[in-house]
Amino acid sequence: MQQSQWFYQQLQASTEGFLWSVEQIPHERQYRPPRPDRWSVARIVYHMGCYDRLIGLPTVRQWLGGPSPEAGLTGSVEGDAAREEALWQHGQGHEVQAMITGFKKLRLEQLALIQQFPESAWSGERDALGAGLIAVGRHQNISAYP
Repeated sequence: MQQSQWFYQQLQASTEGFLWSVEQIPHERQYRPPRPDRWSVARIVYHMGCYDRLIGLPTVRQWLGGPSPEAGLTGSVEGDAAREEALWQHGQGHEVQAMITGFKKLRLEQLALIQQFPESAWSGERDALGAGLIAVGRHQNISAYP
């Protein structure tokens, strides 16, 4: 199986699994965290949408020759997490179905773009640090190098 096909299938399957799991939680429980130290289903859907909009989709576009994605919201993982939490806490309209619709749209665009990946991008030349366009690690972890 070609790497692009494998990556496409993995992203598609994980998307379907995520959406299926969200649908298993009754609407009346989607905004209640299972424990005080955990996120609610709605918060997780919000996070997935933020991630795909700010990092996932821009990275896939970069792999196809687009500009490098911005470093999230603030430029640091901790800052991004705090900023996302603040936006969640003060935000309006966190309706789960609307967030799912937005997430699906982002994922469909990513899947369409992945079909455009040339196979050579997965095994092309690397620079002195081993950085290439796209790398699949020994354990099939996907990472991108700007």
